[in-house]
Amino acid sequence: MGCLLSVFTRQQLDKRRIALLQNADEVEDIREKITSYSIQNQYINQERVIDEKPHKDFTKIKCLTKNDESKIFLSQNKSDQEYYILKSINKQYLEYSGMQQQIQNEIKVGKECKGKFIQKFHQHFITNKKCYIILENVQGGNLKSLMKRKQMSVAEIRFYIAEILMALQHLHKNNVIYRNLTPENVLIDNQGHIKLSDFSLCHFGTECNLLTGNIYYQAPEVSKLQYQNYLSDYWSLGAIMYEMFFGYPPFFHPNINKYKKNKREQIITIPNSISESAQLLLKQLLNNDIQQRIINDSTQKVQYHPFFDGLDWQLIKKRLEQSPFIPDLRTKSDIHYYLEEQQINENNMQQQIN
Repeated sequence: MGCLLSVFTRQQLDKRRIALLQNADEVEDIREKITSYSIQNQYINQERVIDEKPHKDFTKIKCLTKNDESKIFLSQNKSDQEYYILKSINKQYLEYSGMQQQIQNEIKVGKECKGKFIQKFHQHFITNKKCYIILENVQGGNLKSLMKRKQMSVAEIRFYIAEILMALQHLHKNNVIYRNLTPENVLIDNQGHIKLSDFSLCHFGTECNLLTGNIYYQAPEVSKLQYQNYLSDYWSLGAIMYEMFFGYPPFFHPNINKYKKNKREQIITIPNSISESAQLLLKQLLNNDIQQRIINDSTQKVQYHPFFDGLDWQLIKKRLEQSPFIPDLRTKSDIHYYLEEQQINENNMQQQIN
């Protein structure tokens, strides 16, 4: 059971015990331990619980993002001196918001869907107040910030779309619908290759009908709470490809209500300033009919699309294709791309306020 609650048995955690207690503080203490016991059963791999305060094995170097519910730190493991991303989530928030399933998703994908284009999951643990997740330190920023820095060439777009495609196919082979594909969640690693991150919204299975994800990259069937499957992820891929070419997602309008109307009425224009093969792929990826999306309903054939002509897929799969962008990193603790992302986010929020 591990050391966190090893001294508690079912009899000690029996709810009738609470009813018999007179001291309110003692009642609250037992309730907290019941909750901790329940969450530990759901989220803790018992072999990974190394002591009562395993987060103390990590030195927090810099807080990268934070809100009332969670914080994300650059941290260093005291044992191997390597740098990791440490997610610290308020356990009370998880309990009252019903977000336990999202944490469970992230942990499960991290353990079961390891791949070349997936951010590496290292370990997780729970204390009385926090849930911690330790992830690979991916230092090169994300696709959103990369798009903000420069206008991408066709060759660059082809490279990144191909690698994202490999990541999606890996998830789908593992029976996972991602449902959270956005430029912000496409990380750029130290060698310039992509890594998908944030699997909190994923679904294990072949279909679902839940409303989730970023509205600008959300497939039409998701917005309408209709039948969804792995092809919903390919609509999101098309939305990212569209933005890489034109600087904004399909149907975009600064007024969110007008955006929804455009999307609902299927008003989309693909300028002929790009190649015919790029136009064709975008039309196939962004088809509003999920049954008609992609090519002959076979995602495996996407990589043979004319848009990818000349691309060596064996090199892509092995991450041997030369990346068009190599992050300029001086040390393993270099965080200037994280800081750049923060500035972009702050600027976007300021624009929304104004």
